[in-house]
Amino acid sequence: MLAQSEGLITFLYYEDVEKAAEFYRETMNFEQVMDREWVKIFKVSGGAHVGLVNAEGGWHKPSEEKPVMLSVMVSDADEWHRRITSMGGRTDLEAPKDGGEIKMRAFRTWDPEGYVIEIVEFKTPYGL
Repeated sequence: MLAQSEGLITFLYYEDVEKAAEFYRETMNFEQVMDREWVKIFKVSGGAHVGLVNAEGGWHKPSEEKPVMLSVMVSDADEWHRRITSMGGRTDLEAPKDGGEIKMRAFRTWDPEGYVIEIVEFKTPYGL
């Protein structure tokens, strides 16, 4: 039987990793747990992390298309919307709204290089 995992790091790739790090540290208020020239890692919650990698140092390279969405589960989507907006984050295209068949309240924002971040408040476990 396999042992349980200890966590997860989702790596995203940037032309300007310092600008991205400032966004995740200041606007998203995530705790920075690693700071190297080519990689920055932020604790999102528990064992969940996001890693920011510069254009020269990672396995992948930044691209125009961002086929990844980081979904952050929160207890109050409206409060997160107010905070991100007050910090200058891009929320102009979407305000928090209730889901359809999924019992949730959510909105999307974008980091400095265009990765979509969904802020989601599930009203029941995983919206079921």
